[in-house]
Amino acid sequence: MSRTWFNGSLVDGALPVDRGERGLLLGDGLFETILVLNRTPLWGNMHFLRLEAAAQELGLAFDRDALDDAVGAILAGAPRSHQVLRVTLTRGSGLRGLAADGTNPSLLLTLDPFDPALMFTPVTLASTAIRRNPASVASRHKTLSYVDNIAAAREAAAKGADDALMRNTRGKAACSTIANLFLLAGGTLVTPARGEGILTGIMRQALLHSAARAGFGTEERAVTPSELRRADAVFLTNSLRFIRPVTALDGKPLTQGDLSSLVSSLCETARLQCGQDPRMVDLAAHGR
Repeated sequence: MSRTWFNGSLVDGALPVDRGERGLLLGDGLFETILVLNRTPLWGNMHFLRLEAAAQELGLAFDRDALDDAVGAILAGAPRSHQVLRVTLTRGSGLRGLAADGTNPSLLLTLDPFDPALMFTPVTLASTAIRRNPASVASRHKTLSYVDNIAAAREAAAKGADDALMRNTRGKAACSTIANLFLLAGGTLVTPARGEGILTGIMRQALLHSAARAGFGTEERAVTPSELRRADAVFLTNSLRFIRPVTALDGKPLTQGDLSSLVSSLCETARLQCGQDPRMVDLAAHGR
């Protein structure tokens, strides 16, 4: 069952979109994608705080109380199975001109079923020529301007890979089109630092916070593509897929280290958030 909330109420059918909507015309907006289990948005507050901070930097009107009310409305009576909640905030309609302010900001929420079989699935990567710019606002925030990621994903698909390895303008490894990048070096988890042209993902933050409990140290720093080939394991993280081991890069196999303790740690954290829902046990099983 899918549900939609738009600018104050639940709606059915097509949405009324103003011809001057800057989110549609210019990609002038932000979004968050959140896994929902047992009607609970996992790491929801972290997602909403990230949205609020980005909105403040970009000058988008943001009302946390209104967002909380919208989330409550769309989740009320929703199935207790796996769902995906997307929150989209735009500047709304405005005068012509890139620097113009919006007059009626738009808040759109959608709730759709999510297949947990997609979680923890292995992934292959292909390098792309499209680079992440560490100085770009679009690299730091989850904006609606996703054309670079789309182009990189299509390039990777044409090469027969599941996703693209995106480097930054300095040639360092940054991320994939939809996920943060990690490598395992001995007992240390290494991930590109904030200044490397990455979006600091919520699952990335959750993993860094729980790594010590799973017996790992952490490093946030520049990562060279060659390090990925020497690593004990390479994996991706995002809020819907959790941890995805990378099995090959540019057609060459990568070492597959044991990630089970990381999976168990993340799933335990998620279990605590969703009220010990037994379906979380299935998530850990997918990871093994």
